[in-house]
Amino acid sequence: MPQDLSHRQLEAFRAVMTRGKVTLAAETLNTTQPTVSRLIADLEAAVGFTLFERRGRSLWPTAEAQSLLEEVERSFVGLGEISRVAADIRDYRCGHLLIAGMPALALRFLPQVIAEFVADQPGVRIALRVHSSAEVLRNVSSQQFDLGFAAVEADHPSVLRRPLAESALEAVLPPAHPLCRNHRLTAEDLQPHRFLALGEEVTTRRDCDIWFAAHGSTPAVVAEAQLSAALVEMAAAGLGVGFVDPVAARLAATDGRVARRPLAPAIPFTYELLQPALRQPSRIASRFLALAQTRLEAVLSD
Repeated sequence: MPQDLSHRQLEAFRAVMTRGKVTLAAETLNTTQPTVSRLIADLEAAVGFTLFERRGRSLWPTAEAQSLLEEVERSFVGLGEISRVAADIRDYRCGHLLIAGMPALALRFLPQVIAEFVADQPGVRIALRVHSSAEVLRNVSSQQFDLGFAAVEADHPSVLRRPLAESALEAVLPPAHPLCRNHRLTAEDLQPHRFLALGEEVTTRRDCDIWFAAHGSTPAVVAEAQLSAALVEMAAAGLGVGFVDPVAARLAATDGRVARRPLAPAIPFTYELLQPALRQPSRIASRFLALAQTRLEAVLSD
């Protein structure tokens, strides 16, 4: 009964068959001629039949050797493909990411990061799902998503949660608005002006309400929106002043469609990273996260 074959034996066999001589096979394998001869002898003992006829100092392949070579070549093609895939994984030329993000980051910021990341790693496929922060938490808890970007207040046993960046809400207002003369906006400054509120289902809305109440002020709400992006568009259309997360404010202000101003006192805001707790992050996920964090810090440092 044939014994188990070693990869090294098959390498030696293939090298002798393709190069024609033991000396040349030894050069190919970067080893010695006696080593190749021993590997061939071990292989013959393992398969139970003669692979080469010895004619003086030469080896002549038998018909059985030719038949075996066909299968060995197929195996080596498979190994070559495995090696190629492994190299692609090592060099970030293949793989996939599934990301869930809150709208404040997923509508503009994350697409820009994804575009930059894929430009450097064109073989990587990324899927982005846009959800509320609470839904992002549920997505990541399923262990099917690689990364989640959100602003949540509750923990989940299946999710690792950590601050990604800490900043503060900012006011967005039409570029010609009278309050553009102010370097910072207070609740008193905003009292006589139309205000754009976040929807009551948004956790940040509560922080804004507390901020106004702490200063004995009630904003003149003329409209509200669930998403920062929609609130920015209302401000750009001249409807009033609203508070949004800092990334939404700063990216919108770069277009010149709105102005932005800090609040006094500040309303803290934290972007958080969510990761599945039951599995380790992939190399691609870690690499993407490093880029996203660098770009987020750059936006918030302006």
